[in-house]
This record gives sequence, C-alpha cells and structure tokens, in this order.
Amino acid sequence: MRSLLDKYRAKVVALSKDTQEDARAHRERDGLGFDLLSDPDLAIIKRFGLLHEGAVEFATWYLAGHFPIGYPVGFKQMAIPTTLILDEEGVVRWIDQADDYRLRGDRRRTEFALREVFGEPG
Repeated sequence: MRSLLDKYRAKVVALSKDTQEDARAHRERDGLGFDLLSDPDLAIIKRFGLLHEGAVEFATWYLAGHFPIGYPVGFKQMAIPTTLILDEEGVVRWIDQADDYRLRGDRRRTEFALREVFGEPG
C-alpha cells in the first residue's frame, strides 16, 4: 500500500496502547516506515470511541521466531483497528472501521476513499 500512499503524498501515523518501548521494537521488528504513537493509558483511544474491551489476553509461553506463542488468561482492552483519512486542515474526511477487531484496512477501500477525498493523484 506504500506506493498508493506515496501517490497521494499521504503521511501514515499509527496509534496503539503499546508503550513507547514496545512501539519502537514493533517498528524495528517489522521494518515499518511510519510513526507509531503510544497511548498506554488508552486516553486518546477512549476519547475517540475506539476502545475494544473484550480482546483475549494471552500469557506468553515461548517465542517462535519473533512471534509469541501463549495461552488465554483473560480479557483486555485495546484499540479497534480504524483507518482515518484527514485533509490538509486536519478534518476527518473518511473512517474505515471493521466490526471484527482482528481485521485491518483494505487497500481497495482506502484507494477509493483517497480518490473520493482528494481526486486523482497528480
């Protein structure tokens, strides 16, 4: 999706409940080329109504490569994966949020929304 975002000169910023250290490790591990903002107290996430309270929490049993393997120990709060497109003035012009917190944004929907909001890239 990077090439699509580059066409529109879009800046990507991600927000999660991860600590700054965890966000930094995630960015390095996955080679992410965008900013990861940290909201460990869920203050911003709650303010925007993006809180999911029923996520299954796992206790880490061991690491398989970079991925933790574990078993469920309860429930936790987390952010609902949401994609926002803001215009140059910071006005939210499009929101994509799945009913299932395990789903992420879709390139096709995002491309359609970028075209609707900003027109053809040029």
